[in-house]
Amino acid sequence: MDHRLRWLLDLVLTGAWIWVELVWYRNAQPRRRLRLVTGSAASARGRRGGRVNGVITILVSRREMEQRVRSALGPRAVVRVTTTWAELEQVIAGTRPLAVFADPLADVPGDPVSHLARLCRDRQMPLILYSTLTPDCAAYLMQLGQLGIRHAVFHRFDDSAERLNQIVDSQGPPHSPPPPPPRSPPPPAPLLVA
Repeated sequence: MDHRLRWLLDLVLTGAWIWVELVWYRNAQPRRRLRLVTGSAASARGRRGGRVNGVITILVSRREMEQRVRSALGPRAVVRVTTTWAELEQVIAGTRPLAVFADPLADVPGDPVSHLARLCRDRQMPLILYSTLTPDCAAYLMQLGQLGIRHAVFHRFDDSAERLNQIVDSQGPPHSPPPPPPRSPPPPAPLLVA
């Protein structure tokens, strides 16, 4: 009987010790509370970063490049990933992106030079070339140099989060689509002769 009583006393004291430790630990830690943020997930992410909200569209040839853009720019905007030039133009037509990151090596059969030229000329998009530094890319850069693209970023050389954010900040506010062409004036009213 003595062993049973001692065992029971040890069990009660151990339980009391654990309870005291838990209560002390719970009171010592600051309580985390959920904060309700109304609106879409994109606007919540933008407010959290304290920067503008928007869409960033990318077409890149490597998964690591996509992850780099997502980790650097994901807190400030929604990142839309495309796989072809046609899909990229479709996304751009439906949104006004903060920036477009395009890799000429991503969809080579899709004729990247003509698509990039059309994006620069017609849509006046904030276009950033984001590619790997290879001989294949150098040939495209030579052709694309005349289009007026202001920024080129090379994977594993200058694609840090700070650099990507700096480039997007330098683009200014999202560009609005070009204004519609002016309408022709209405025909003059006939003159009344008295």
